Amino acid sequence: MSLVILDAFGEENLIEKALENLLQKTGKEFFYFKLKNMKILACRSCGACEIKSPGKCVFHDDMPEIMRAIAPGSLILMLTPVRFGGYSSQLKKVLDKLMILVLPLYTVKDGHLLHSPRYGKKSLLVIGLTGQNLPGEEENFRLLAARNALNMQFTHKTLLFTSADPMEKIEREIDKALCEVKP
Repeated sequence: MSLVILDAFGEENLIEKALENLLQKTGKEFFYFKLKNMKILACRSCGACEIKSPGKCVFHDDMPEIMRAIAPGSLILMLTPVRFGGYSSQLKKVLDKLMILVLPLYTVKDGHLLHSPRYGKKSLLVIGLTGQNLPGEEENFRLLAARNALNMQFTHKTLLFTSADPMEKIEREIDKALCEVKP
């Protein structure tokens, strides 16, 4: 299983440290993208990636580098601070452009109109770090991740931590989730 990590944190944090510890112990190979250091343009919903240049955005930014890692990969791990129950703005821009991973054709699955995967089955592990504990924030974050996974027909799991959580708990839960999430 190949692993692609999309890190939307601006500063070093507990999640990054726990993941680094786990990856050193397991020796798993991975692609790591620190999104704050990348040029990611907002999706303009022009549809060119579906029709004009299938699977490729016509606007030039750093997304092709990410897509080259994701296309043959099987697990996408997204790390993000939770903002009002959602992703960071940088991760949201990447997620919008992940529509390149699906075909412009639709299928109906369990009453949902969905795109078929362009590059095979994938899994999504979304890990959020929250600090404010706003009412409904955790529920909204989990629902958002589930709906994004459904839309792209990915299997998924969502983890949510606070900065008060001990490192051992974070490492244990991430390790368990990495074993559970399979395409």
